[in-house]
Amino acid sequence: MHSLITPVILAGGIGSRLWPLSRQAMPKQFLPLLALDTSLLQNTLARVTNPSFNNAIVVCNEAHRFIAAEQTANVNLLALLLESQGKNTAPAIALAAHFALQNNITGPLLVMPADHHIDNFDVLTEQLADAVKLAEHGKLVTFSIVPTQPHTGFGYIKKGTVIEGTNCFTVSEFKEKPDIATATEYISDGDYSWNSGLFLFTPTAYLKELARFSPKIAAYVASAADFTNDLAFTRPKENALQDCPSDSIDYAILERSDNVVVMPVALNWSDIGSFSALAQLTKKNTLGNSINKNHTGQSSMNNFVVSEDDHSVATLGVNDLAIVHTHDATLIASQDKLDELPLLLKQLAVTQSDKLSHHQVVYRPWGNYRTLVEGTGFKVKKITVNSAAKLSTQRHQYRSEHWVVVSGVAEVCIDEQVLTLSHDQSCYIAAKQIHSLANNQKEPLIVIEVQTGSVLDESDIERFDDKYGRIANKSD
Repeated sequence: MHSLITPVILAGGIGSRLWPLSRQAMPKQFLPLLALDTSLLQNTLARVTNPSFNNAIVVCNEAHRFIAAEQTANVNLLALLLESQGKNTAPAIALAAHFALQNNITGPLLVMPADHHIDNFDVLTEQLADAVKLAEHGKLVTFSIVPTQPHTGFGYIKKGTVIEGTNCFTVSEFKEKPDIATATEYISDGDYSWNSGLFLFTPTAYLKELARFSPKIAAYVASAADFTNDLAFTRPKENALQDCPSDSIDYAILERSDNVVVMPVALNWSDIGSFSALAQLTKKNTLGNSINKNHTGQSSMNNFVVSEDDHSVATLGVNDLAIVHTHDATLIASQDKLDELPLLLKQLAVTQSDKLSHHQVVYRPWGNYRTLVEGTGFKVKKITVNSAAKLSTQRHQYRSEHWVVVSGVAEVCIDEQVLTLSHDQSCYIAAKQIHSLANNQKEPLIVIEVQTGSVLDESDIERFDDKYGRIANKSD
């Protein structure tokens, strides 16, 4: 290959079909769905950590920036590029393309969703030379997945004629998600493959086709491509994309351009777009139940069980269920009805909308906190402060706080008092006292915080000093 490939990782989705695991505040790409310690985003980045690839550009939503920063802290990125609001894949890729060109990157971009699973990515990398050659000649290459079965959940691409000297083809047509009979015909035909959401093209070629077929999006993104750096983040021009149309790369360009080619690849791939897809990737016992240390079953078969926080799930005489338990919501569904989950979530949005957005763990630039229990007049949190991190100097008007150090060493300031607290030591902060918390050690600091008062949400924060520039912002 002549050019070093630059990965562009799209990490802006919500993953609502995996509710209640995936929430607006913690989408599926940031969850360890297939491994104990690594998220789907981290798994995706690991695939492109080799000499064939440049450092990656990660595009994510502004609301998830602290999660993304923590999960990519040990990876050398070209940029963690923020979108103030999601506008689908066409504008997101365009932002990355402009950033690449402004940083003298003219070679191919490998665009990848952050939330997919591929366990034989080397099959793709071994065939990239032909795709790179075509991309360097201005083609937009889409990688399709050689299908293993009829599937109604994916779009299909029909290949045309082979491009001489390559293992790529012209595109005959794109097909929307079919019914099962049509999907079966596609498999029998042999010319159809699944649309994967993986692409390769140069930034110049992409922006040229975007201007050709979606000039409004192209104009808005061009005006937004005045980037500034803030801590670990790269931001486009503020509010420049507010009125930008929202569209996918498929609709905005690929289905309309005659400059697109396809490379079918035999990847072991899943978009993990539903619990059905996740269940297929989960190890099962002899009765077909997903293996889960928190699940005990009797006379129960073919059940998919997920349980957070060591919550025990016992099943008796039930089959073919999906049971997903989280800290504040539980889904119980017949597996053959999981496609109807979006309809259920519409009902939930009316009655308990907070359950669609909130997540137990909230990430901040200094670490994270987890709400353990709360009720009228009180809230208990577990606070984790990263090494060399510091919470803002702040004051609360309507609540007091009691901090107990579980592990690590806390540097605490309360008005003019300075304290150094270690394991099992504590302090009390009355309402209206100015205070701060810092961790100057190499190990994480863990503190249990007990709040009492009439206002216990994030609105009761008055910041005086903040190393992360958040003085004017109470929401994060």
